[in-house]
Amino acid sequence: MRSQPRSPAAPTGRPGRLRWAVTGLILPAAVCLALTAPLAAAAPAGAPVIAAAPAAVPFQGGGARVTWGVVPATAEGADGRVSIRAEVEPGEEHRDFVEVTNFSERPVTFALTASDGVVVETGEFDLLPESAEPVGSGAWISVDDELALEAGSSAVVPFTVRVPDDALPGDHPGGIAVSVRTAGEDDQGNGIALDARVGVRLHLRVAGELAPAVEIADLTAAYRPSWNPFRPGTVEVSWTVANTGNVRLGSAQEVTVTGPFGIGTGATGERAAEQREVLPGQRSREESLTTEAWPLGRLTAEVVGEQGAVGEDVVEAALREARAEVRFLAVPWVHLALLGVLVLLGGGWWWRRRARGRRLAAVVAAARAEGAAAAGDALARERGPSPEEPSSGPGGAAAAG
Repeated sequence: MRSQPRSPAAPTGRPGRLRWAVTGLILPAAVCLALTAPLAAAAPAGAPVIAAAPAAVPFQGGGARVTWGVVPATAEGADGRVSIRAEVEPGEEHRDFVEVTNFSERPVTFALTASDGVVVETGEFDLLPESAEPVGSGAWISVDDELALEAGSSAVVPFTVRVPDDALPGDHPGGIAVSVRTAGEDDQGNGIALDARVGVRLHLRVAGELAPAVEIADLTAAYRPSWNPFRPGTVEVSWTVANTGNVRLGSAQEVTVTGPFGIGTGATGERAAEQREVLPGQRSREESLTTEAWPLGRLTAEVVGEQGAVGEDVVEAALREARAEVRFLAVPWVHLALLGVLVLLGGGWWWRRRARGRRLAAVVAAARAEGAAAAGDALARERGPSPEEPSSGPGGAAAAG
């Protein structure tokens, strides 16, 4: 089935974003050449709302470029929406339209696909790669496979979203992409196929009870000491944000690092990261914070996430904070080594002082003993011979005879 083209339409000039999806035919590494552009997504409150912009690629074999765009529409044509919003009961269907415009100077046959929505590493909304089979709302969308348009013409393409009877309540993001495949070469001259696409986002909510829930996951913390004992070391905290509920949410995290008895050592309630949008069942990219901290032994890193509705979403259920903490050791190795050196120096000084004291005491004792002996001899000489002692002179000898 093909949609019928309408009369030529001039470019709308709407601002937007473009994502190129590149699939390598020969080298898987050709995927790295992708210039993918996200689909139109509702921006958070206070931020500009961006619509899908026309895409442009060189035509096969060179020559004029192929330029096209796709926007939400009614049966009569583009209606100014930046994305498509629908709330559908389980088992029911929603019918809507997109308008595709060929701004090129030649006829082009476009491929149309529907798929599930994801948030990529840059934090922007996109669809699954064409090679990935959709399992969510992308599998519920029925749309024409291709559309042939003359140069400068446009056509309204209808599509239908049929929600299964057993579909779970909540958000099921998806979208419709319009793409053109062209041939090219990589830096080594190998042939590759370029699949450039631009599309419209579908904000699909299945009616029912909303259960918003976000958790702080994969929380880790590590301490790296400073070699300067007079400066603190550093703590690196990393985590991801997991949406475990059924509605998309934005989140912002604060990080606190404390020591024993709650002594603050590093970050104290510092805003560390913010995600504009985390989809149900998905996780954000890894976030991290590096802060200074003194090595006080056992430290605690706590991450607190505050949730909020995204864009024009209405979430009547209570939004609770997400909290997680991890304990880790910050051993003051440098300070312990310095203390050990001081202990060794102090012990050596004490041992040498004590040894010197013992030597001095021995010298003093020897001197005293020698002085006492000399004093005794002198006293004996002063007193002369004792009366009881016989005379050793000549007279004594005669008397003895």
